[in-house]
Amino acid sequence: MKDGILRVWDINHEKTIQCAATDSQICSLLWLPRTGELMTGQGLPGNQMIVWKYPTLISSSQLYGKYFSHKGRVLHVALSPDESRLFSVAADGTACVWKCH
Repeated sequence: MKDGILRVWDINHEKTIQCAATDSQICSLLWLPRTGELMTGQGLPGNQMIVWKYPTLISSSQLYGKYFSHKGRVLHVALSPDESRLFSVAADGTACVWKCH
């Protein structure tokens, strides 16, 4: 949403369980099963990916490339079947493959 708030909902009771301000448009969302965390692909100002601890929604890390970062909002993030790599695609037409630690 454009409000920049990451929300986890209890859909059975139609209420918010936890929320966190991202200060950015959230363009994509991914669950990381190995670590039990969430990842958001975001827009301006950083066009980055952020890993959030669950259920506290505290930011644990941000992904930026050593030699390259997305110049447009991160529209999609996906996890490889063996969970060893992340794939990101941005509005600037770039795609990146990231090693998972």
